[in-house]
Amino acid sequence: MNKWILSACFLALTAAPAAAADVRLESYRNPANENFRIFNHMYLDGARGGMMASNAWLKRHGGQMLFCMPDNLALSTEQTEEIMLKSADKRAAKGDMAVASLLLWGLQDTFPCEKPASQ
Repeated sequence: MNKWILSACFLALTAAPAAAADVRLESYRNPANENFRIFNHMYLDGARGGMMASNAWLKRHGGQMLFCMPDNLALSTEQTEEIMLKSADKRAAKGDMAVASLLLWGLQDTFPCEKPASQ
């Protein structure tokens, strides 16, 4: 049953045209106007939410979490942006780098997980 559902989801995703686009660092840092600036913040909030949801799922199912943020911490949009921009600076990221990738790496830098004793 699970394989059938997974196959159906994969088929639906590959058959549908891509409606969303990644936000790149250059357009994030230099939005064309106020509407783009607002959109960029909404995009970053969505990326953060997706990463946190993925992390919660991994934790619940015994997987290796992507980052280990304290349970009682809630990140604001400004804090999320700061983490992403610090990640970009640390990596000397070019303008075509996806801000979602930079955010993930920044969250991993800011909230690293302890390595198991066997490593």
